[in-house]
Amino acid sequence: MGMEEKTRRKEHGRQAVIVERLKRDMKQYGPGLLAAVALYFLVHAVCDAFCPSVLITGFPCPGCGITRAVLYLLKGQFARSWALNPAAVFWVIWALLFAFERYVRGRRSKIFGWAACGIVLFMVMAYLIRMNLYFPDRPPYVYTRDNLFAKLLPGYEKVVRYLMGR
Repeated sequence: MGMEEKTRRKEHGRQAVIVERLKRDMKQYGPGLLAAVALYFLVHAVCDAFCPSVLITGFPCPGCGITRAVLYLLKGQFARSWALNPAAVFWVIWALLFAFERYVRGRRSKIFGWAACGIVLFMVMAYLIRMNLYFPDRPPYVYTRDNLFAKLLPGYEKVVRYLMGR
């Protein structure tokens, strides 16, 4: 067997291991992931939004705009992505590194949990700064009037208008 054949077999074996790791995770987590995606589309179709914070209170959350931001990032529109949610770039990098470690290298590292906590902390800080700078005039930092609290709590809209200075 030549060197080229050995290299090809070794690479095929490596690919088989990666595929096996992916299959194992899809078997374990696939149904939950599929249910989450179905719920996303159902809620979005019925309510025209997915964020529980927006649906319940009318106010955006630290994660608002993240889906669109990731899509813009993947299209190479970095400025638009950053404008919607600056954490998107960190989540994409985190996901790529996590996938590489888990599927290619076959390792689990506690650092990813800590990194995710750091990204969440960054999201909250960016949210607070951006709410102060942009709310209520720049999407996604806007108030949505059609929310559950506005429908159920008398005077909620009045309090919101007072807090917004309107």
